[in-house]
Amino acid sequence: MQRNNPKNAAPSYATRIFVPVSGLVGAAVLTLLCGCSASDPQKASNAASPARTVASQAAIPPDSIPSANNGRDKTADFKTAKKKAPWLGKIKSVTETEPGRIRIETSIVDPRGADGGEEAKSAIAICQSVVSLFGPSYVSVLEDDGTNFVLFGHPTVPSGACAEV
Repeated sequence: MQRNNPKNAAPSYATRIFVPVSGLVGAAVLTLLCGCSASDPQKASNAASPARTVASQAAIPPDSIPSANNGRDKTADFKTAKKKAPWLGKIKSVTETEPGRIRIETSIVDPRGADGGEEAKSAIAICQSVVSLFGPSYVSVLEDDGTNFVLFGHPTVPSGACAEV
């Protein structure tokens, strides 16, 4: 029986697959090692020159530095324009998150009364003041915990009005 004779047996699939895969792995390793050892002659010539420090670079103008929240801070402008408003102390920040969209963070905590309490009236007044001062297409007034309290320009509120949500 020649079937059981190992000399006449066909090579297994494992052997056929192993050779090409190991060749590919070897080629990948060689490519990585060659890429790491290549040196850029331009970088080598600059190695002897002194490094440029932050102090020797030109300063970036403050208005071109992005803020942490990637928005344009309008808090100072708003507080200056509305310095006599009774709710001014409740404003934490006024930020233009993108053109035409303003987000107002407040320290207001609203119990969500059915008749619209003083907190709701203050938040609506803040929203209306922002709309009249900056003319945005969308405004969100946030409570102290970060939830939306009053919106302007949202499909769920009447057109052209600031409303509690």
